[in-house]
Amino acid sequence: MGYAQIHGSFTLDGSLISQAPFEEVKRKGAVGGQGGGVVGLEITKRESGLLRGFGWGNIGESIGGLLGGGELSSIKDMRGIASSKSVPLLSTPQSILFVDLRLAPGETRSYKYTFKLPRGLPPSHRGKAIKISYKLVIGTQRPGGAKEQQVKSVEVPFRILGSVNNHGELLGHDLMSPYIILRDQARIQMIESQPDSAVEASKELKLKKSQKANDSSLDDFLSYVNELLNAPRHNSSAGLLSPTEAPGRRLSSIDDPSSAKDAIDMAILRSNTATESQQSANRFEIARSGQRVAVVMLARPAYRLGETITAAIDFTDADIPCYAIHASLETSEKVENSIALRSEASILRVTRKVYVSHSESTLFSRRVVFSPAIPVSATPEFITSGVNLDWRIRIEFVTPQLARDDGELHAKHADLLEEVARDDRGVVLAAAEVLDCESFEISVPLRVYGALAGGVEKDENSSDGLVV
Repeated sequence: MGYAQIHGSFTLDGSLISQAPFEEVKRKGAVGGQGGGVVGLEITKRESGLLRGFGWGNIGESIGGLLGGGELSSIKDMRGIASSKSVPLLSTPQSILFVDLRLAPGETRSYKYTFKLPRGLPPSHRGKAIKISYKLVIGTQRPGGAKEQQVKSVEVPFRILGSVNNHGELLGHDLMSPYIILRDQARIQMIESQPDSAVEASKELKLKKSQKANDSSLDDFLSYVNELLNAPRHNSSAGLLSPTEAPGRRLSSIDDPSSAKDAIDMAILRSNTATESQQSANRFEIARSGQRVAVVMLARPAYRLGETITAAIDFTDADIPCYAIHASLETSEKVENSIALRSEASILRVTRKVYVSHSESTLFSRRVVFSPAIPVSATPEFITSGVNLDWRIRIEFVTPQLARDDGELHAKHADLLEEVARDDRGVVLAAAEVLDCESFEISVPLRVYGALAGGVEKDENSSDGLVV
C-alpha cells in the first residue's frame, strides 16, 4: 500500500516567546503520523476482574505488550508530538494512493495527488522567533516479514507564499486554531501512459481548436468593421466603438480577479492612489525639530518577491544639511505582547534581518537613489495572532549638531576645511578629520506580496519532479 498526506507546523524560540499557551494546541491537534486518526483522548487500561482475582492480571499486560504495548500507536504519536517543540498548523488524513499493487520487472505506475490548501495559511518562514514549514509525507509498505512490512515514509518539503483575498489584502491566521482536516478531501488519480498515437491525436485536436479560434477571431473582426462602417449612417455623433465592448451594454465596473496572482497585481496597481486625506503613500518628508532634512520618494509602496525597489532621497531646499546616509532593506518579526518574554526593542534587535545595505556621503548631493532587490527566497509579509513579519527601508541620516539660538534650534555649520600650515606663500587647508554631528533614523514601511516577479507558472501536467 501507499499513502500521502500533508503536514504543516511551526516552532517558536523559547527565549523570546512563551511556550505555555501552545501546549493545548499540541494536544488537541495531534495527528498520528503512522496510525492515523485524530487523537484527543487518553485510553485507560482495563483489567479483567476475574484475572485479577486469581493473580493473573500480568497475563493481560504481557499480551498487550506483545500486541503493541497496551495502547494505540496514535496515542504514542500524540505523546511524542506533545513533547516536541513543533506546533501543528495543518494536518490531513492519509490519502490512499494504491493498495495491493503488483509491478512486473521494469514496470512503473504514476499517481496524481491533488489537495486544495486552506486559505489563510502563513507562508513558509525561517526566522528567529518563529519557523514555519510544510511537507508532503509519502509512505509505502511492502509485503514480507516483520522488517519488510514496516511503513517507510519520505518527507518532501514545499513552500507556501501566503494568501490574499479578492482585494489583495493579506489574510491572517490564528496560531491557536490549526487546520485539522478529518475527512479525506484529496483527489487521487492514476496517470495512464498514453501511446504515441494518442499523443499525436491530442496534438491534432489542439491544432484544430487553435484554427477554430483564429477563424472566430477573424469573423469577430469583420463584424466589428461592418459596425464601424454602418454606425455613422445611423448616428453621425456616435463615438468610436470598442472591439471588446458588447453591443448595447457598457461595463460599469471591473470584474473580480479570478486568481490570487490577479488580485495581487490589482492591489499593486491601486497602491499608488492617495488616501482620503490626500496623502501620498510613496512620499515622505523628513524633518528634524521642525526643519526639513530630505524627502524620501518610492516608486510604489507594494512589491513582489524578486522585484527591485527604487527609493530616491531628495535634499533640495533642505534647511539642515546631511553629511551621509546609511540605507538598508530589512525585515523584523513583531511578537504579541501577551506571549512575548522580552521588550519590543529587544525582540526587534534579535529578529532584524538585513538583505541589502548601502552607505554614501551626501555632503554636496542633491539627490541619492537606493535600489535594493528583494530576494526571491525571502519570506513575504504575513500576519498571525502571535507573530507578524514586517518589511521596511531603514534610512539613517547624519546631520550637524543643532545649537539653540534665541530659543530656536539651528544647525551648527562646522568648517569642512581646517588649516594645516601657513607661511608667506599662503595657507594650506585639508579636509577636517572630525565633525561634530548627530544621527537619526527613519523607517519607511513596505508591503511585499508572496508572488514571484516575472515568474511563469508551470503547467499542472508538467513532468518536473523531485527524486526521493
